[in-house]
Amino acid sequence: MRQIEIRNKWVSLGESSVVKDTEGNDLLKVKGKFFSIRRRKFIYDMNDNLIYQVRNRFWNFFRHACFVFDKDEKLVATLETKFLTLHDHYNIDCALGNLVIRGNILGFDYHIYLNDKEVGHVARHISLRDSFTLTLDDDQDYYFFVALVIAIDNIVDMKRNQYNN
Repeated sequence: MRQIEIRNKWVSLGESSVVKDTEGNDLLKVKGKFFSIRRRKFIYDMNDNLIYQVRNRFWNFFRHACFVFDKDEKLVATLETKFLTLHDHYNIDCALGNLVIRGNILGFDYHIYLNDKEVGHVARHISLRDSFTLTLDDDQDYYFFVALVIAIDNIVDMKRNQYNN
């Protein structure tokens, strides 16, 4: 099992994040735009090579959605969740197969299922800034799953903003 920490930076105009392993080594950089209607985030390796781009769907009628694109702007995953739901469940359309992320009623605990087999877990931590611990089976591409966690965070932030307005 591999464990990864994802935390929003304390001060960041574009809602950037840091991604570290359990020893505190930097793994990835997540940079957001200062002004982005679609909450666009860019995921880079430590050599500043773009790996993934995450962005919300512009219009959300009855479903919230977020998209993950690769470095060549090719769509690699679409996350969707129902507009009004008791649990925080995400269906992901991607090349891996039947990928589902099921959350509890509070949205602080998620289980990742690939073809009906649990391959990981995401724990959302209560703090002044968003932070997550992603635990994955060793054979899973953690870059891709970090992008999915960023996408879920985007959707949760979008829902929070809609309900507060």
